[in-house]
Amino acid sequence: MEKSRPAANPCEETHEQHSGSHGPPLAGLSDPAEGLSEIAQLRREQILDAAETIIARHGIQMLSLGRIESEAGMSRGQLTYYFPTKESILLAVYDRMLQRMIRQAMASDGPKPMTGQAWQYLQHGLKKHLAADWPPPGGKELFSLLYTFLAQMGHREDYRKRLSQWYAEWRAFLARDIASSVPEPRVASPWVLAALIQALIHGLDMQMMLDPNAFDRNEMFSACVQLLAPLFGQSAAGPGNADPAGPTAPPSSPCSVGESEARISEEL
Repeated sequence: MEKSRPAANPCEETHEQHSGSHGPPLAGLSDPAEGLSEIAQLRREQILDAAETIIARHGIQMLSLGRIESEAGMSRGQLTYYFPTKESILLAVYDRMLQRMIRQAMASDGPKPMTGQAWQYLQHGLKKHLAADWPPPGGKELFSLLYTFLAQMGHREDYRKRLSQWYAEWRAFLARDIASSVPEPRVASPWVLAALIQALIHGLDMQMMLDPNAFDRNEMFSACVQLLAPLFGQSAAGPGNADPAGPTAPPSSPCSVGESEARISEEL
């Protein structure tokens, strides 16, 4: 017997994603298939595979329950047993894409989060985002889904809550990494720095999605490093170069590690 149908959007907890010997907690998503029977997991994945195929071939606007039925080879009853609405499928597809990108990021070479290398990890991430082969496979579809959700937040509370939750998880994850890596005194709190990084990455992503040649990517990387280095206690003397001798102290300290973690806990 298959277990009873899961909720439309059960991905509501921070998921700890492991890769190799590294095991840092990522601002990811819980696995909505956890606890289901093998048959239930298989059916669920078939539905999401079908939805992703349709999105990749025809765009989000062409996704419908009828098309998913045809692509997955399922009846409407089988489909709605796991996902009662098209919107619940979209949220699940988005969650699965995010998990996939998190696994790929953790499996790639370079600095890892939660290892005392927040500055090096940020530079590595910026380089990835500004590389000539960005976005990665599935990236365009992921961002298309994100902007679809954003456009409908005014009348879709489930979309707003899901995105708010994920952004808060991501922000808290970045803030913890910064709090454990950037010594005091700091120019700004880890929470504010995390929000700034989110804004920067999304702003760059949006511009490159609209126009891949909007700016010189190497120059943009150097400019970002120059702007962010002092906030991470690093020297900005050389473009793109962190101080090999270690961080230098910024002029003020509005937030201690203990205060930062208390702030993060309150926000979550």
